[in-house]
Amino acid sequence: MKTTPKSTLKPKRTRVNRTRVNPVAVIEIGSASVRMIIGQVDEQRQLHILDKPEQNVSLGADCFKTGSIGSETMTECIRALNTFKIILAENGVPLLPSSLLVVATNAVREAANREAFLDRVFIATGLEVRVLDAQDTGWCMFLSILPYIDRKPFGSNGAVLCVEMGAGGTDVLAVEKGRVRFFQSHHFGALRLVQQDEGLGLESVQFREIMDTQVGRMVEQVHGPLQGVRKKFELMLSGGLIRDAMRALRKEWPADGLLVVPTTELEEFLQDVLRSTPDQLVRNFRFSYQVAETLAPALMTYTSLARRMGRKTVYVTNQGMREGLLAELVGRNVNYKVFHNQVIDAALALGRHYCFDEQHALLVTNLAMQIAKVLSTRHTFSRSSLLVLHVAGLLHEIGLYVSNRSHHLHSQYLIQNSDLFGLSEREKTLAACVARYHRHVRPTFSDPEFNGLDREERLLIAKLIAILRLADCFDRTHSRRVEKAELELTETSLVFRIPNVRDLSLERLAVTHKGAFFTELFGLEIILKQ
Repeated sequence: MKTTPKSTLKPKRTRVNRTRVNPVAVIEIGSASVRMIIGQVDEQRQLHILDKPEQNVSLGADCFKTGSIGSETMTECIRALNTFKIILAENGVPLLPSSLLVVATNAVREAANREAFLDRVFIATGLEVRVLDAQDTGWCMFLSILPYIDRKPFGSNGAVLCVEMGAGGTDVLAVEKGRVRFFQSHHFGALRLVQQDEGLGLESVQFREIMDTQVGRMVEQVHGPLQGVRKKFELMLSGGLIRDAMRALRKEWPADGLLVVPTTELEEFLQDVLRSTPDQLVRNFRFSYQVAETLAPALMTYTSLARRMGRKTVYVTNQGMREGLLAELVGRNVNYKVFHNQVIDAALALGRHYCFDEQHALLVTNLAMQIAKVLSTRHTFSRSSLLVLHVAGLLHEIGLYVSNRSHHLHSQYLIQNSDLFGLSEREKTLAACVARYHRHVRPTFSDPEFNGLDREERLLIAKLIAILRLADCFDRTHSRRVEKAELELTETSLVFRIPNVRDLSLERLAVTHKGAFFTELFGLEIILKQ
């Protein structure tokens, strides 16, 4: 496989409209390139794109082959980032977290020397890089397509399957009625596939046969969850490779950023690509060499999926991860309620998958959130920590699906190893810890997950555990006797006023058994009144 020529990208002077305010930017360190998007928000909160420079830096060529990022590739990446810093300065973008977000995807995430890479980048550029996990990527993907899902042909009640194949992987997001139905992340990237079969050559029959088999396998994995669903899912394609293909086929991109493309047009272009060498594609379509050698797997994947779904038409968006992150950075694309609802929907779906007692889970969770709200006058709980508590409350007993014995351990494992859309891996770890200790055992350093937390996180987790335990006291028998409670916080106590329950003996016994940890942490006596 040929190596990608070094880019000669130079700082591009961009005229900034000084009537606009708040310039912001996102830098994405991908598997095949380093890309940036710069935007500015006007006084009407409209986002205007100022510049979208990019530079080919193939971190994936190193990582997917050797498992690490080479020193020369690191240097090339740093050179690109320093060039981007000049462009940022010309556009008046401050190097502050509120104005600039730098993220990295598959190649950096998988690299054995990722920490060395991140450290070297910081020393050389001063930029803090956030490595996105698969769930982060899914959320970014949702943000990028959010402007489209309420439009025709999707509509507010429609369904869309968005697929993005990059150099290192393929992400699949199904959205129905504005809610995420499922998200998949596959280690099935265009560059990864080409490297795997580089000895065969793109034009060889063997390469095409192998690609057909591999693409078919992934397509079945994607299409499987859609089987049995009556609603027709429209197919939306995203990612740099499909955008490059469309720029070769279409002179102009629609103002709304959404192309309508007949599947036959994609298939015809795929045949042209398969009949051509990478050098020919570079000459004929002005692709970079890196695009030329990775375009075939992407087009094969997209056309195969379109055929499998019976779609005569597909939709191609010029919105990607960077656009989604930029919109989130300026706070105009989505509010927190939308995000919160997506996470809770994912947690409920997981609970139902494991046949949990939904009414019990909802009762306990609602009371736990009520307790946290009352305590928030004295203790600070971030949105993220409250979301962790909410998820842990809903899923604290899903381990019963595995076994009644030590079900809390099974709950921890299932939460930790399940896809919970919208939660980062760290947040899943925290929720799993809270669920594990919802019974009576204290958190212990013998638990590697708890031991791996820093001091502030351990204290937070302990507080959330105490809150969940206390809430669980009021429905230990799953009889839902306590349907509601009024809470009062005094100087020395937390008072529960529980109407319509004549005998609170069971609840008092449970509080005696499980409430000591709460009293120890918060210094509050628990009082039950009718």
